[in-house]
Amino acid sequence: YACWCEKTTARKAEAITDANNDLRAFGQTILSLKGKIATLAFEIEELETNIALNKKAQAEATAVRQKENAAWVSEATELKEAIAALEKAVTVLVGGTGASALLQESTKAQVRVLISDMPVSRSLKSNQVALLHEFLQSGGSTKYMPQSFTVQGILKD
Repeated sequence: YACWCEKTTARKAEAITDANNDLRAFGQTILSLKGKIATLAFEIEELETNIALNKKAQAEATAVRQKENAAWVSEATELKEAIAALEKAVTVLVGGTGASALLQESTKAQVRVLISDMPVSRSLKSNQVALLHEFLQSGGSTKYMPQSFTVQGILKD
């Protein structure tokens, strides 16, 4: 019986020692993992903040792009209309060169419409404006023919 007690006591003492060693090792592992959790939690928080800032920047950039696109579409439409008006005016002027006073008035009306439809961003030079003004003010005089060619040249430019 004494042999059994000694073996059992030795075995239990060794198990207790092993368990204490395991407790220390597990305690160290727990502390290490807690530190890792804290570090990862901070990194997650930082990444969530970065994601929120990125989404905000994306929304702002999208809004800016949409405004720029709307402005571009508007300007493109305006320029297409101005080009179409120019083509019509040139056609009328070329066809109306040397025609009657009624056609001259129709041509002048076309030029007036063209000038009013021109985009603000595409202004004429001062000498071109003066020539157009002189053309529009003429009352069917003999100066019509040279002015018409001048106006045609301005509009073709």
